Amino acid sequence: MTKIQPKPEISVDAKKEALDRILGSPILDQRERLRDFLAYILEEELAGRGDEIRGKTIAQDVYHRTSGDGDDPENIVRVDARRLRQRLDHYYATIGAEDPVRLQLDPGSYRPRFEEMNVSDIRPETPSLPWKVIFARSPAYLGLFVLGAVVGVGLTTTLAPKTPDQFGGPNSQEAGKQVAATADNKTAQRTAVLGKSPASLEAINLADQAQRMIFPIFDLPRQELLTSVFERVVELDPDYFGGYAGLSFVLGTRALLSPDPESRADLVARSREMADSALRLAPTQAWTQSALAWVSFSEKDYVEAMRLAELAGQLDPENGQILDILGSIALFSGDFERAIAATNDGQARVGSLQRFANRNIFAAASYHLGNYRDSYEGFENAAAAGDPLSAPSLAYQAAAFAAVGRETDALRKLDELNRAWPSAPLEAMLYGIHREKADADAVLDRLRSLGWSGRKVDTSASSSLRHEQP
Repeated sequence: MTKIQPKPEISVDAKKEALDRILGSPILDQRERLRDFLAYILEEELAGRGDEIRGKTIAQDVYHRTSGDGDDPENIVRVDARRLRQRLDHYYATIGAEDPVRLQLDPGSYRPRFEEMNVSDIRPETPSLPWKVIFARSPAYLGLFVLGAVVGVGLTTTLAPKTPDQFGGPNSQEAGKQVAATADNKTAQRTAVLGKSPASLEAINLADQAQRMIFPIFDLPRQELLTSVFERVVELDPDYFGGYAGLSFVLGTRALLSPDPESRADLVARSREMADSALRLAPTQAWTQSALAWVSFSEKDYVEAMRLAELAGQLDPENGQILDILGSIALFSGDFERAIAATNDGQARVGSLQRFANRNIFAAASYHLGNYRDSYEGFENAAAAGDPLSAPSLAYQAAAFAAVGRETDALRKLDELNRAWPSAPLEAMLYGIHREKADADAVLDRLRSLGWSGRKVDTSASSSLRHEQP
């Protein structure tokens, strides 16, 4: 019988090298507190005091906080430990994928653990998901969604206005070749997936349809429906990253729109879990990085959200939806110039008839930059093109008209808002998603000046009001 030899102990030098590789990577850039946290626990481990590492000692030695400061000093340690675990997972899924020794921080522990990696990589077990009762009770509901999505895509293809290139402009031939090449590539991909499993192909098709419907993000019933759809995608193919990425996105959106702190925290936690699953399965996919960016945004980690959104844009710079997510994060984080740069200046995206949010993002960012005419015209162009429309779109447009003194048009937009979304919680929506309260107030105060107070505004006297041109 062959005697199994125990693995040799990982040397101190190898452990230090593992730490140096992490600290030398961009994964902890501008995260000095996390760097100090990581360096401290490793120093304690190498000094033989690993079993004595506690949240209390980290709070005292790293953050210089004690219980006498009037709050729970260990709470910040727990939060940073979770963030550090996330960044370590991200690092080893991307930059550090081939590191010979990995530094791990197990949940519930602050003591670092090291493991030597084999050549083969083992995929972790995918997490279980709380399936919606709606699918258990009515499988036809999913069919209704698929039918609606297909009809929607068909109507968009038939009715959407053509871009200049599609009318035969100078770039039309090149754009046509790009579209044809993309279609051929997708056909080849689907043929390959079909060879694996018809269920896997159905999962990809369903996820693709659902991704086209994530905007407008302020439509809560839409996000709840898409939660069920993406859960179904994961059920069909637990090895497909797109289901987890999509589910992470809609859960993060629901968290941003939730007025209940406990519900919001639960949705954020689930969103993070799904994003991490997508990361383990497909770290280099732009859709994965966009999901990670969005959950970071829902956690109010705006710097990390922008970093990941930019990374997603670099991974797939021609993907309009990825750019719309980047633009949304920039817009709501207050980086309005970057938001506009991600929107193709509010013009139609060449070579695609999919409904994008870029014109709405351009119009909202223009409002915050004081370009009110660009703002209301941008929203008008978006509506005319069949782009996603929501209550905040009309609110922004009304505010832009009010900003230039066109009160009649402003009240008309408020009247449209009253009729289309009479119960829309505008204040909760805008305060919940904007990083700065002042950015939300920049819109809401204009509406309040028109008599809006969170409820319907009487616009019956609008004909007697001034209609001034800018």
